[in-house]
Amino acid sequence: MKSVRVIEIFKSWQGEGPNAGREAVFLRLALCNLRCSWCDTKYSWFGGTEMSVHDVYEALMKTAGGVRHLAVTGGEPLLWSRELLQLLRFMKAQGFFVEVETNGTLRPGELVNYVDEFNVSPKLSNSGVSVRLRVNELAIRDFVMSGKAIFKFVVDKPGDVNEVLWFINKFSIPRDRVYLMSQCTTREECIAKDEGVTKPMAVKLGVNYTPRLHILMGFK
Repeated sequence: MKSVRVIEIFKSWQGEGPNAGREAVFLRLALCNLRCSWCDTKYSWFGGTEMSVHDVYEALMKTAGGVRHLAVTGGEPLLWSRELLQLLRFMKAQGFFVEVETNGTLRPGELVNYVDEFNVSPKLSNSGVSVRLRVNELAIRDFVMSGKAIFKFVVDKPGDVNEVLWFINKFSIPRDRVYLMSQCTTREECIAKDEGVTKPMAVKLGVNYTPRLHILMGFK
């Protein structure tokens, strides 16, 4: 039985994207192939508890209770693609809706058969990461072609609009599949940036805005 390194398993509400506000059980996996300067889960870059896929499944079922919505996050979950394939087969057999957070640098492969929604967050230059590391054109095209991906961009300043537009045009991303989210860490910062930067940019581009409910409302 394959094993993965788990940072945490918990039940909460999805804070971002099209499923914001939905109750879900969360699986946060260790390790990431990027080092974004503003990352709010740097604790996931290292460490974690090694668990077999079966033990992760049992822990998820126990934590979920009657909830049948799974959000896999990290770190970068697709670093564990082979292990996730095995786990998600189990979860789908139990009737779970599965969403996976990813930075879009790794190709989804067979996971497209077991994931209902990929929340792809390609990083902009505001992440402080070299474009060579943060943009994998083949992977992004795979996600677009899957028809199962939404694209969530973290924006920090008005000038970020040009980079978001580059992604939309370069990869023919449907605008109804694009979400803009503020780079913020406190409730006050989120409100100010949502109103001053993110919402106006979303209107300008004709795309969606998503709040960060876990920060605005104070849940995990």
